[in-house]
Amino acid sequence: VELWVCYALFELEVSKEVAQARSILETARLKIPKNPKLWYHAIKVEQQVENHKVAQQLIAKALQDCPTSGLLWAHAIASDPRPLRKARSHEALKRCNDDVHVCTAVAKLFWLDRKIGKARNWFNRAVTVDPDWGDTWAWYYKFECEQNDEEKKQAITNKVVQIQPSHGDVWCKLSKQDRYLSYKADQILSLVAGQLPSDIFPNTKS
Repeated sequence: VELWVCYALFELEVSKEVAQARSILETARLKIPKNPKLWYHAIKVEQQVENHKVAQQLIAKALQDCPTSGLLWAHAIASDPRPLRKARSHEALKRCNDDVHVCTAVAKLFWLDRKIGKARNWFNRAVTVDPDWGDTWAWYYKFECEQNDEEKKQAITNKVVQIQPSHGDVWCKLSKQDRYLSYKADQILSLVAGQLPSDIFPNTKS
């Protein structure tokens, strides 16, 4: 799966061949059916070129094909227009209640609505469900930075140092770069949080 994704992303980002990237992911889905990651990247390709109608069609097909994928449900929440996100999140929680991606998406919804206590509770739930997923720790840290709560920021940092997360899209992308290999977990946390998008739900059409 990773090879197919890397191949498609190379065509998209380096060669600027959208049609080729799309074709690669379609072929991959035929060869490796019911794989949420392949669907996810296919959706991201369409969103990157602002083909939102096709992206929404792919989301619907993806959720039919992989109805218990937290990754896809979370991305569906983010991709919906803001008034529809709450209903989508309820549906997602019915399908995969204890998934780090879904719990993080719900936390972000409350953050966006300025319901700080509820957002904090859901971030805490997310990192409890899957403490190894570094991206959620980084979003949680970014959230507490916005609240200017030094005590809670330090608590998150201490937990990350204790747990040493090793997964996450942004977390792995940065921590595996040569120039950051010597960084400790608390440094990676700060680095990743700083590299997260300024929008809580990025690359989507609100």
